[in-house]
Amino acid sequence: MLDPTTPAPVWHTSGLARLAWGATLVVAPRRVLRRLGHPSRLAVGTLRVLGVRHLAQAAVTLRRPVAVVLIAGAAADLLHAASALALAAVDRRQRRIALLDSAIAGGWAVLDGWAARRPRPSPQR
Repeated sequence: MLDPTTPAPVWHTSGLARLAWGATLVVAPRRVLRRLGHPSRLAVGTLRVLGVRHLAQAAVTLRRPVAVVLIAGAAADLLHAASALALAAVDRRQRRIALLDSAIAGGWAVLDGWAARRPRPSPQR
């Protein structure tokens, strides 16, 4: 259990933020796309699938925040960032949202990589 007098660990804060982001992508992908890009049917479906991935990754990270899980999550985010950069390179209409998506995925990768290097507090009994 987290001690309310100390700051939450990076993995916990990042996991909760990822839950919120994933839920947003699943529930309101058109709203996100209207603000940032073109809300095509393919883009809406893609965001929903991405949202489910974020929800699953957050659940695993929050349940078992060990280094190997955090590093695997960071690797998934780096692959995501790379694929978004590739999309930006080939599709001018999706370039803006693809670059933003790549930056967001890169941010998640940095947070998970950093959290993997931070010592975990021992469980309190």
